[in-house]
Amino acid sequence: MFKKFNLQNSYDKVKFLTLLQFIFVLVGFVAEALVTQSVLNFSFIFQLILLFATYNFYYNALSNLFYSYWNISLVLAIYYLVSLTRNFLVVGHPMIGVIFFFSLIFLLIACYIISSPLYYPRVHWWEYDFRFRADIRCQVEVDGQQFRGRLSDLRRGAACLELFNHTHIGQPIQINLEILNQNFTLFAEVRSKREPIIGRSIIYGIKFVNNDLEQKQRLRLLTNYWHESKKIKIRNKFASQK
Repeated sequence: MFKKFNLQNSYDKVKFLTLLQFIFVLVGFVAEALVTQSVLNFSFIFQLILLFATYNFYYNALSNLFYSYWNISLVLAIYYLVSLTRNFLVVGHPMIGVIFFFSLIFLLIACYIISSPLYYPRVHWWEYDFRFRADIRCQVEVDGQQFRGRLSDLRRGAACLELFNHTHIGQPIQINLEILNQNFTLFAEVRSKREPIIGRSIIYGIKFVNNDLEQKQRLRLLTNYWHESKKIKIRNKFASQK
C-alpha cells in the first residue's frame, strides 16, 4: 500500500503520515487492552469499531479536502494526549505511552504540511465586502489566454488564486500584477482546485516557481505587501463599524 505514495509530494506525505497514525494507535490500543486484560469485552469491541469508523471519516475528509479534517484532528489530538498521559501516569506502561506520543507527532507534522494554501486556504467566505478583503487583483495568463483573477492567502511560497475560469491541476501559469507602482510577473503551477459554491469563483492552490533570485525577491515583496494590506483592511473595517 505504501508504495503507492510519492513521498516527494506533500499531499501523499500527509496521507502516509495519517496511515502511520492509524497503525501506531491501533497497536497502542490493542497493547493497552492486553496489559489491562480487557481484550474482547464489550467496551474493547465498541471502542475498536469506533476507532475504525473515526479513521475512515478522517481519511475521507483528507482525501476530499473537507474542512471537517481539522475538527477530527483536534479530537484525535485530545485522544492521543489522554492516552499517553494515562499510560505514563496511571497504567504504568510508558512504552505504550510512547506509541501514542509518536502518533501525536505524526498528527502535528501532517497538520502543518496540509495547512498550506495549496490544500486548506484561509478563505473568509463571510466577508462579502471586497473593500475589506486583502485580495490582490492580477492578470493570469494560461496557455496564451488572459484572465482576471485575485490572489489571497500568500504563505509558504504558495497562494490561493480565485478565477471564474477553468484550468487543470499541473497547469503552469503566469501572473501579472502591479503593486507599489511596480509591474510584476511571477510564475506558478496549479497544485489543487476547490470547486466553488454557486456564484463564487474557483479557488486554485498555486505554488510559485522561484527559479532565480529576482523571482524570490518579487515573491517576498508581494507576500509582505499582502500581509500589510490585510492588517490595514482589518483596521479599516473595525474603524468603519465604530
